[in-house]
Amino acid sequence: MTQTHVQPYLGELLLPNLPDPLIAEAYEQAIRRNVLPALDPRIFFGYFSVCADHRGHGANTTYPGLDWGQSCDALLWLGRTAEVLASWNYVRAFQRGDGLVPFAILPDYAGKTLDASAGCKLTVESNGAVFLHWVPNNPLGVLANVTFLRAAEAIYRHTQDSAWLAAQSPWLKKAASWLMTQVSGEGLVHGAGFYVERPARIEHDGISQCCTVEAMEGAAELFDRMAQAADAELCRATARRIRDAFSRHFWAGDHFAEYIHPTRGVISSHGYTDVDWAAIAAGMADDSQISSVWPAIRRNPDFIYDGIPSGIATEPQTYEDWEMQNIDRHDLAAMGRVWFLEAAARSRMDDAEGLLRSLELVAEKGRANGWHWRERYYSHKTGCLDVSHIQAYVEYAANLIRIVQRDVMGVALDMDGGLSLSPCATQPWWERGFGQTLSWAGREITYRFHRDGLTGTYRGSEPLRLRARRGRGEAWRCLNLPAQAGSPGREFHIQTLSRNGR
Repeated sequence: MTQTHVQPYLGELLLPNLPDPLIAEAYEQAIRRNVLPALDPRIFFGYFSVCADHRGHGANTTYPGLDWGQSCDALLWLGRTAEVLASWNYVRAFQRGDGLVPFAILPDYAGKTLDASAGCKLTVESNGAVFLHWVPNNPLGVLANVTFLRAAEAIYRHTQDSAWLAAQSPWLKKAASWLMTQVSGEGLVHGAGFYVERPARIEHDGISQCCTVEAMEGAAELFDRMAQAADAELCRATARRIRDAFSRHFWAGDHFAEYIHPTRGVISSHGYTDVDWAAIAAGMADDSQISSVWPAIRRNPDFIYDGIPSGIATEPQTYEDWEMQNIDRHDLAAMGRVWFLEAAARSRMDDAEGLLRSLELVAEKGRANGWHWRERYYSHKTGCLDVSHIQAYVEYAANLIRIVQRDVMGVALDMDGGLSLSPCATQPWWERGFGQTLSWAGREITYRFHRDGLTGTYRGSEPLRLRARRGRGEAWRCLNLPAQAGSPGREFHIQTLSRNGR
């Protein structure tokens, strides 16, 4: 299986050519001081910690709920395909017979029941898997299955390995089928808080709706690649049901509701929230809704907590004790997972200025802490609420790599092996130029955007369909590049890449 790499290993890194020195430095340090140091083959080949210093949250634990998927995606961009595949096999082995993936794997506590906060208990299965959260009403209920499906999609896009994908079919079918059981007759996803625990966001978190749709649509494409049409259609039908329910239940007049409580109804009283970012990022918001919510969130300073994006709500001080189930207010924070959604929304809206500014803020915060990031940052409206004080958490670093590649550089590795480039960059970036070398699935392209053009070289054992455009909503320019064995690669050039294809 070939490896995808923009950067190889920890020695000399082949970095993207970015015209912003601060962002370029942050990208390199996210790799050197965070994502790659988190790997630890002493545990097993493919193991990586959620902390660069291996201190927080255990030295041999794995969190298939979110953190694992974020690091898998970042590692794929760094060419660490072998480790990602080994980690995939490790997590896959813990999938329950009904398809549920554990949100945590805690080997040191296998078979134990642990005391948690507020008199709650955490039960660890005999193999170390954790399926039920200690926080009442089971937040993170659907998180691991969504993450599992998205990780499979990322692996396939980077490798184009049809044999690998076919071999995963039983686990993917079970994961998707279990996830479908968590969708109500109305089309609302259960599971309480998608990636937060306190607030628990009982019962239908808006983030769960958006992220489950993306997972279902991605799974449908995987089943299409395996010629499993019935499974693909089930996934698409489920996504359509969730989209329809979201449009009917979550719009609160000028913003999206945060969650729907089973007895208290629609909760939308904490200002603008991460659900507003997610709805735009996932294409769940229509034009009318975007015209209402986008001007209110685009430059809203209240999403910046302690100098860093992105807080979960603009009015975090307004949450009530019942929303925390009288435990603590731990997750009323800015976190890398929220920033990832904000960045995706800014990219979809072609907000290059806002996207790059968010990267600069994250970079500045990391630089001030020796190029490490904390797990959570808090608003001045609440003061510090941290109960864990994790100082070298990998989440911001992993998402910085993902955001630069997916949103700024606009790289999309297409399911059919093609490559689509749709950067989200300001005019000064276009004037100064930017680019990189990208290799995947037996293909290698070196390219550079400049002013209104694109130049580069391609070599690979297969022809490449290349699409490029200057921003979303603009016309694609397409090239069919023939196979080219050996070096140097075949040169290509798009002389004009301007607004609306002019």
